[in-house]
Amino acid sequence: MSILISSFILLQIILFFVITFHDWVHLPPLTDIRALEKNSSTKGRVINSLIFALFVLIPLALTWEYAPYFPTWALGVIIVFYGVLSLGTIASWWIPYFFGSPDTHKKAFAEYENTHHFLPARGDNIVPNTFHVILHVLIWSCFFIACYLLSMAR
Repeated sequence: MSILISSFILLQIILFFVITFHDWVHLPPLTDIRALEKNSSTKGRVINSLIFALFVLIPLALTWEYAPYFPTWALGVIIVFYGVLSLGTIASWWIPYFFGSPDTHKKAFAEYENTHHFLPARGDNIVPNTFHVILHVLIWSCFFIACYLLSMAR
């Protein structure tokens, strides 16, 4: 198996654990679970964790099953899953960071105010915290690797 495929599998395993447990593990200053617990129900966090886990587990299972000779449909499914996650990160964090968002969106993201940020503030827009920037880079890396693999399959 190539280094790229092995790295892709490892990256997805790391992403699986990070995205599944990021709402449960208190890692100050990267996470503030106490603030999250005040704003989210346990049931809501369990549902979110399960959804996010499936969004990584399904592509990981396809990668594990078909690597290194992926059928086009499998790469397409992997790209769709990581594409949806990528669009979600952009819509929920990056568009509001650069262009602003309604007050309701800002209030929903207030639970991240006391976490570590390295990006500069842009007025009163939400600022992606360090943990979510790392999470987003993991997601985008998986998306771009899957796109690359599809381009090489043709």
